[in-house]
Amino acid sequence: MSARRAALLVLTVAIQLILAFIYVIPFYWMVIKSFRFTIFANFPPNLLPTLQTLGNYVYVWHFSAFPSWYLNSTLIALSVTAASVFIGSLSGYAFARLRFRGRDVLFYTVLATLMIPFPVVIIAEYILMVDLGWVNTYQAVIVPSTASAVNVFLMRQYFTTIPQEVEDAAKIDGLRPHQIFFRIAAPLAKPAYAASAIYTFIGAWNSFLWPLLVLHSLKMFTLPLAINFFKGANGSQIYWNEMTAAEVLTIIPTIVIYVVFEKYFVKGIALGGSKG
Repeated sequence: MSARRAALLVLTVAIQLILAFIYVIPFYWMVIKSFRFTIFANFPPNLLPTLQTLGNYVYVWHFSAFPSWYLNSTLIALSVTAASVFIGSLSGYAFARLRFRGRDVLFYTVLATLMIPFPVVIIAEYILMVDLGWVNTYQAVIVPSTASAVNVFLMRQYFTTIPQEVEDAAKIDGLRPHQIFFRIAAPLAKPAYAASAIYTFIGAWNSFLWPLLVLHSLKMFTLPLAINFFKGANGSQIYWNEMTAAEVLTIIPTIVIYVVFEKYFVKGIALGGSKG
């Protein structure tokens, strides 16, 4: 039996290494090529990291309004994350702790919205933005993204893992429901907040289709839209060196966010999914 377990362990590790290689090699290729003069200089390609130039990054950073696009993406992603996580935590706590008629029906209705593809509602949302006069504004990108059924689910699942006795003791001490939430439940739910924040930030940072529809002026563009500028007319020519450098600059914030909150993220996902 021990031999079988050892063989299974070796097989599992081998599969994980293969999958890791498949996922990592495109990013590795992108990074090393962003420091070179040419992309397709020879065949077979040289996979060893070589520093030929930093000019690609200098060019990208001074290209058009790239710093402004970086600021736009940061502002939008942080705003969406803060609002969505806050709203999701309030909703999740209500579904986990408050008792009211139709609670479960309403909760499963919220979850059912996850099955609605975004293209189904995108026309209605765009018309709403036009009617509100929000086209080409920050709120057109931020406000529709603040309601997240995923965050409601994650927060609700985590709040159910907090012992009820903790909150009962707070009630005996005279705390009201909103005080219990802010003083007791919210501080204990840091892993869930981290998991929700990472998911939301990455989704808002990488969003392309919706900003493409509602943002019209060049100064309002975000980074996913900006990367498209490193292609020629009708995609006839792609400036690979500059594009890879722009992509590296684009993914830095998401990597930093994940590294900083990684331990909370894993714990939040594990505990959030352990109780229904």
